[in-house]
Amino acid sequence: MKIKHYYSKVVLFFQEKDSKKRLLKLKQILSKRDAYVFLVFLLISTGFWFLNALRDDYVTDFTYPVRFVNVPPNEIVVEGKNQKVDLKIKASGFTILRQRLSSSFIPVVYDISQMNRLDRDDKNMAYVLSRSQLGRVRDQLLVGMELVDINPDTLFLNMDRLTDRKVPVRLNGEISFEKQFILADSIRFVPDSVLISGPASVVDTVMAVYSKPLVIEKLKEDYSQKIALQKHPSLKLGHNEVAIHIQIEPFSEKTISVPIVVFGLPDSLRMKTFPSSVEVTFRAGMSQFDKVSPEDFMVLVDAEEVLKADRPTRLRVRFDKIPNNIQSYDFSPIFVEYFLEKY
Repeated sequence: MKIKHYYSKVVLFFQEKDSKKRLLKLKQILSKRDAYVFLVFLLISTGFWFLNALRDDYVTDFTYPVRFVNVPPNEIVVEGKNQKVDLKIKASGFTILRQRLSSSFIPVVYDISQMNRLDRDDKNMAYVLSRSQLGRVRDQLLVGMELVDINPDTLFLNMDRLTDRKVPVRLNGEISFEKQFILADSIRFVPDSVLISGPASVVDTVMAVYSKPLVIEKLKEDYSQKIALQKHPSLKLGHNEVAIHIQIEPFSEKTISVPIVVFGLPDSLRMKTFPSSVEVTFRAGMSQFDKVSPEDFMVLVDAEEVLKADRPTRLRVRFDKIPNNIQSYDFSPIFVEYFLEKY
């Protein structure tokens, strides 16, 4: 009788719409010791009801990750590798609860070697109809699970040819030098190239692999250090780091006289420029200083300008050849006067 009495009070508690009155009724229910006995019986009966309900069969949906296996050795999956399928499962409540409480879902395995191929828009597409995999997927489910349906009905993969090639290593950074110091030679990497492998559509577009950002300020002595290479999300690198070597040396300036060469003049004419040479002041490292000579420069004036009706009074000087072992240069004069005569 007491259980029925408390049951009626609990029903009235849930039917009460006024929050203050509901709180008052709850205090009245919990104020007596028999209320806790009622709650214990209520929990026990609920537990038995729940266990009895778990014996029945239910249909529910689970989302499983997909794992693709048996990729051909000369191919690679470009798009669609991380896919999921929705499986409609019929199973007992116990089996469904066990799967729901599991921390992870075992991937559904699809065999790429058995998938169909379709060339579309210059892409090698592989696809599989989900219904053709019902038997294979059913064998991968937990005991007691019955597969009803799979969605989506078709899975697509974008495949590409797997290839590799060597590309040079390049510096990604900024280097500044202490006053009176410059590079003695080009920056070297050991090794100077790296083997990259991956989809052909990506490998063919990569011209170089760059180092991770490097900033060096006021360098005044030779620098050698290992430096990591930047990774590419679609490529594998043959090695992840290289050694960088930077040789520096003091520099100096020197001025030399370089003769001016006239071009674009017909054989019937001859031209003299005033002056006949330019003074070139260049900056170079001490190891290269004595290797630079006037023959390493080519200074020109274009005589075709003087053949026009509105001929200029002066011609601009330009450089056609500059040695690679100098850092910078300046010259004077920029314009020269000229004298034209016939043979």
